[in-house]
Amino acid sequence: MSVLKNKRKASQFEVFHHLYKVRKDITDLLLRDFGYSFEKAEKRLMKQFGGRKYAELTEAERERYDSLKRKYESFDEWFIYDERQVIVDCLREITKEVFIANSIYPTCMEELIQRRIHQDEAIGQCHRLAQELQYAIETLPVDVNTYLQFGEAIQTEINLIKGWRKADNKFKIGATSTSAANFANVNNNGNANYNNASNANGVRPDFNSAVK
Repeated sequence: MSVLKNKRKASQFEVFHHLYKVRKDITDLLLRDFGYSFEKAEKRLMKQFGGRKYAELTEAERERYDSLKRKYESFDEWFIYDERQVIVDCLREITKEVFIANSIYPTCMEELIQRRIHQDEAIGQCHRLAQELQYAIETLPVDVNTYLQFGEAIQTEINLIKGWRKADNKFKIGATSTSAANFANVNNNGNANYNNASNANGVRPDFNSAVK
């Protein structure tokens, strides 16, 4: 019997598959300089002054024109390069944390916590990526609607990682069941005792107090 898509739990494969798509799509955006073009920006700049030539502008208008043009030149000279580096770093960090988390197959609580830390780091980097991308697109003279599809894709990746993280609760259940069985010793005559309850070997680990 098949399971409805909205009822399925996120798997590592979904996390990886969607992450690759997000990384590819954003890389394509970076290769296009976020959709920024100095030539197009200059044409829009002239439109702001009624399409008049520079020589036809008043002194005050020329000062404003020069200021805006320097700003657009700065986008081309250093802003786009700087933001591109930050966003590439975010993408690499997300990928790194997801791969490290997936390489840890928990057999004890400590390993489960380590895996959770890397999953949380990946989510944090996703939020950082979304903020940087939004800042870049809102700062540049480009269509802000360009961001919407990327914002939604990043949020989907966050939800997938959270679903993957939530699925790890099964490891806690297994660990708790094992510790409960070993909490008390049962003799071959059927009598139970709690000889080890006062030392580390006999105390049942409190897996349920872990952060969910």
